[in-house]
Amino acid sequence: MATWRSGWVWQRRGLEVGGRRFAHGITVNSRSSVEITLNRQCTTFSAQAGVDGLSLFTDGAVRFSVYADGERLWQSAALGHEDPPAAVQVPLTGRKTLRLMVERAGPGSLPTLASWADAVLTCR
Repeated sequence: MATWRSGWVWQRRGLEVGGRRFAHGITVNSRSSVEITLNRQCTTFSAQAGVDGLSLFTDGAVRFSVYADGERLWQSAALGHEDPPAAVQVPLTGRKTLRLMVERAGPGSLPTLASWADAVLTCR
């Protein structure tokens, strides 16, 4: 992970998104960017993206995006606390960087945590 190009990241075990429990993942702020340098040949990135269960009393919604080498490969709909997670699977063959972004998607005055649950990079 390129920490100097990324925001705050909390690597976790046992997180909850949309009422479902997941073994692992990363949790970020509702406005975040996490850059990962792919230092070997990777073929896919997969995850379940959604509002983290720790944001029980949030009134905000977020939108998730996945970029590779500056090109957006995937974007979610606006997701709120009670929404199920969005399944993410993007191809990365030939790519050098991966960027995971979360943005606020509408009004909301309370803090919102967003998670990329069961996030997996498949590499050779």
